[in-house]
Amino acid sequence: MRPRPRTNGSAMRTPDNDLPPPPDRYTCDGDAAVEARVARDQALIAAAVTRILTPPRFRALVLMGGYGRAEGGFVMHEGQPAPFNDYDYFIVVRGMGRAERAALEQTLARVSLELKGKVGVDVDFALLRDESLATADYSLINAEMLWGHRVVAGDPRVLAAMPAMPFAGLPQAELTRLMLNRGSLLLMNQRRLEAGEAISGQRLEIFFKFLFKAARACGDARLAGNRRYHPAYLTKAERLAGSDVAWPGQAEFLGLYDQAMEAKFHPRLARYEAAGADPRAWQGRMVQLWLDTLAWFEGVRLGRPIPDWEGYAAPTLGKGQGRDTLALPGNLARNLKTFGPLGLLRHARWALRHPRDRLISALPLLLANPGAAASPALADALGIAAGSPWVAASERFLDLWRRYS
Repeated sequence: MRPRPRTNGSAMRTPDNDLPPPPDRYTCDGDAAVEARVARDQALIAAAVTRILTPPRFRALVLMGGYGRAEGGFVMHEGQPAPFNDYDYFIVVRGMGRAERAALEQTLARVSLELKGKVGVDVDFALLRDESLATADYSLINAEMLWGHRVVAGDPRVLAAMPAMPFAGLPQAELTRLMLNRGSLLLMNQRRLEAGEAISGQRLEIFFKFLFKAARACGDARLAGNRRYHPAYLTKAERLAGSDVAWPGQAEFLGLYDQAMEAKFHPRLARYEAAGADPRAWQGRMVQLWLDTLAWFEGVRLGRPIPDWEGYAAPTLGKGQGRDTLALPGNLARNLKTFGPLGLLRHARWALRHPRDRLISALPLLLANPGAAASPALADALGIAAGSPWVAASERFLDLWRRYS
């Protein structure tokens, strides 16, 4: 299943010469009832936010992600439509100090839980300072937000101050970070398998949701490595099938990618249970795809083939996180806070690397060798003892990932 082409009467073009997403839709192909359901959710969420945050501190509530760019997914429950993907937002605030923002984040965390019970999916808020918009990082999340978003409440032109961020110029390390985050979901799957959990029912749905997120990220990396990245799924599918991004195994991947797209837009993941799908076999297939894609992409980014996963884990091989000299003091402070003075001394070669560099270095080793004791390279990256059990190493990884993803 691939999303159908959009129609949009606007003549405006993005820097990548593609039409922006339609401003009057939340989903790719939902009918009026689906669109109305998502619109009601937006009104409910906007009301909750504006009750606790008012002008001049409140500038806007910006819906991002699939629903923000008219590509949200939906499911049907007893004949009624419901959202499937999370609702992701930036709340643009003005004139708030660090302590005020911290207090607001705590309040929003509580409100998020309340809203989840009402709308049926996670509601995620992040704060964006109005004062920082003009100097916003050239990042994947910011570039996608600029291309496709929906201002649910507040100033509809709130993001106009942000600099242009064409997709062709994205720092490639942004896709390395995306691969880290989606590969971490595969690690969560692997932990369930190693623990001998029964993967059925809702657990099976989550398991396959994580698999397909990883598959879609591999498609993104293939596009970005060829300077063809775009956030719209129709455009991604068309470009991935094109001869200008061809690679060995492309045809097999496209079949898998179609399944991953169907799972995003029209999820019916229970069918895998009905068909007797083997979670371990699917996991092995997806891990190998992720490893092959990461090896290729990092070779493109670094300008040379990576040696092997042990060599790739070396701190001398930068992963592009905390990319400039100005970031070095912050990286040192993060490592000191996270690993302590003794940990810094024991793993001194990592002291000036961003902790995400350590995570990106460690993840291929964890996924390629499930159940194996931590090698010296893996232990060095995670700041643990060599020979630590795989379960302990993976737990350490996920603890760090939740802090620095």
